[in-house]
Amino acid sequence: MASRPYKAAHYLNDPADRAAYLNEVLETGDFNAFLLALKNLAETSETDSVHHFVDDFNAENVNSPNLIRLNRFLHDLGLSLSIGVFQPANPV
Repeated sequence: MASRPYKAAHYLNDPADRAAYLNEVLETGDFNAFLLALKNLAETSETDSVHHFVDDFNAENVNSPNLIRLNRFLHDLGLSLSIGVFQPANPV
């Protein structure tokens, strides 16, 4: 039997699983790994806007001094960046 390459995107179809995956990567503080995780998740989407965002969100943006400073600032306050599952507001 031939083996197939492992693709994280094949196992991350649930928003809660996607959020957990991104949060695990964010905890490392490695924003290059975060970019790779976003690319992995983009493979699960059929939405063009997701693919365009990831294409535009390159290593230069992910290693921006502002993002790194924000992360350091939050850690100094005992906080961290995190991803949550989007819950659309229900119109009344």
